[in-house]
Amino acid sequence: MQSRVASILSADGLKFRDLNKNGQLDPYEDWRLTAERRASDLTDRMTVEEKVGLMMFASLSGFAGPGGEVMEKLAPPPPGVLKSPVNVPGVPGFDRVDKPSPRALILGKHVRWLATAPVGSPADAARWSNGIQEMAEQDRLGIPVVIGSDPTHTTNRMPGGALPPPDRIKPMSSWPDQIGFGAIGDPQVVEKFGRIAAAESRALGYRVVINPMADTVTEPRWNRIPGTFGEDADLNARLTAAFIKGFQGERIGRDSVLTVVKHFPGDGPVDDGLDPHNPYGKNFQYPAGLQALHLKPFAAAIEAGTASMMTAYGVPTGLDTVASSFSKAVVTDLLRSKMGYDGIVVSDWLHAMPWGVEHLTKQEREERMVAAGVDQFGGEHETSYIVSSVKAGRVSEARIDQSARRILTPMFALGLFENPYVDVEQAGHIVNAPDFVAAANDAQRRAVVLLKNRRGVLPLKPGAKLLLKGFAKTPAVFDGRIVTDAKAADVIIVKVNAPYVVNKSGEAFFKETHEGPLVFAGADNAAELTMIREAAATKKPVIVVMSMERPAVLSEFLDKIDGMVATFGSDDAAVADVLSGKFDPTGKLPFDLPADQSSVETQKEDAPHDFARTLFHQGFGLSYTQHQKKGR
Repeated sequence: MQSRVASILSADGLKFRDLNKNGQLDPYEDWRLTAERRASDLTDRMTVEEKVGLMMFASLSGFAGPGGEVMEKLAPPPPGVLKSPVNVPGVPGFDRVDKPSPRALILGKHVRWLATAPVGSPADAARWSNGIQEMAEQDRLGIPVVIGSDPTHTTNRMPGGALPPPDRIKPMSSWPDQIGFGAIGDPQVVEKFGRIAAAESRALGYRVVINPMADTVTEPRWNRIPGTFGEDADLNARLTAAFIKGFQGERIGRDSVLTVVKHFPGDGPVDDGLDPHNPYGKNFQYPAGLQALHLKPFAAAIEAGTASMMTAYGVPTGLDTVASSFSKAVVTDLLRSKMGYDGIVVSDWLHAMPWGVEHLTKQEREERMVAAGVDQFGGEHETSYIVSSVKAGRVSEARIDQSARRILTPMFALGLFENPYVDVEQAGHIVNAPDFVAAANDAQRRAVVLLKNRRGVLPLKPGAKLLLKGFAKTPAVFDGRIVTDAKAADVIIVKVNAPYVVNKSGEAFFKETHEGPLVFAGADNAAELTMIREAAATKKPVIVVMSMERPAVLSEFLDKIDGMVATFGSDDAAVADVLSGKFDPTGKLPFDLPADQSSVETQKEDAPHDFARTLFHQGFGLSYTQHQKKGR
């Protein structure tokens, strides 16, 4: 138990924090009571403004000093850090859209959930978290803050992920992208990852992760595939449950990090692969009538006890005509009533995606979300809309109380009301601990998939001279073996990305997202196909290493090369260990690979394994000791 502002009370020989500073032990301060009882008591003591503050899951960045101090003015972004990953028409300076300072948010608007990205050293991040909690302790009721982030260990390393790397702590243990866990296919590995990532997060004061994505990949052109587990809904369900168990444990407690499962009812069946952040991709399509298939991982998440569920941006065609966050049919009728979920529902970050309710004012949109059953507004901090709606009688205070109790219950279960602070000195010993790094590196190697190995070109022969193309630097395992002339090379290794096109029209939400056809012809990175063909023209053995962010069509070059591996967020060192034979590949494709672009264009958006012609099936993967001919 630790306090920096509130006094410590004694009762029955036990210690309690006097969070409301009234000199007596109130039920919400009594850790002997259930989380539900304490949440109910605290809700009854809160003003409308304080309860609505709980409903804001605000973004906060740029207020950390060089040593982790909580700043009241925006600090400049670190050198080389992309200021804004997104392009939002009508919202200038989106990277600094949350202008209020931490003090204005926490003490002025009573916001208690913050999404941010750890910056600096582990000690700096821990010190910043403690500063935020000390600020919150000064408030009338001393309610702590739940600090969290999008994934800092996995998603976003792949080149076409929806978001570029955030201003993250560099030494966090580095795992495959979520799609890489789909390639591994082992719930035990995912659960172990969750335990390790949760330990590192707790060390920084982070108690919620805005993940996992439980979306099933049935549209192969979608740009956010790296953040999913892949195409198999049943495997997705098992891995989603393992993810939650790893982060939260069997039940939410003092060692838990809360999970926010997204994006209900499933982002997978996007129209022509176009992302629903954009008006041109706002609809989910179900031509095969397989909406129930996309619900399987979410049902598993409910069974596993996820603390929170995030609704999708898209409009589920046939279920409603508005985006999921505004839909009573989605949130209340389907998620809560039919599927039995009673945890927190948070909207996705809705700065500019009000599909189906564009004609409503912002206040009317928020009222619509509350009526639909949403508890928290993702990316929002302005409490005045709902406060005025309550005072005008358009939203009942009883409805706000319902959300407040849902939000507070896991906060009590986490033990934050007893001690929200973390040990700054220990943070550096926990984050990136040697055994954590070893486990992460092993997972990276396991996520590599061997697709072709003609005449046993792999593993590389000891001492073979290598010409590397497309690598930023030479993996250490290859030191002393690199040549710069194809004539002197025994093997040429070409590293490429899956084909992609970046929407340059200015209307795309993500500035650098990779979308479009899955062939190199006409792709923005078509030069990489040229690089492969030039290597093949030398008549030397050629190995292709492809970062497979989406299910690429390989027929443009596969017959011209000798070996190929697909990677899913593994770094070059892990790939080199596989190529050199230090690790026998065990990864399996997390999705089918189409034989041609025509098969991509004719497949149904909601149907898995629906290509007219399939080159490799989900589950395919060779090894050096056992050869598997087909997947699934």
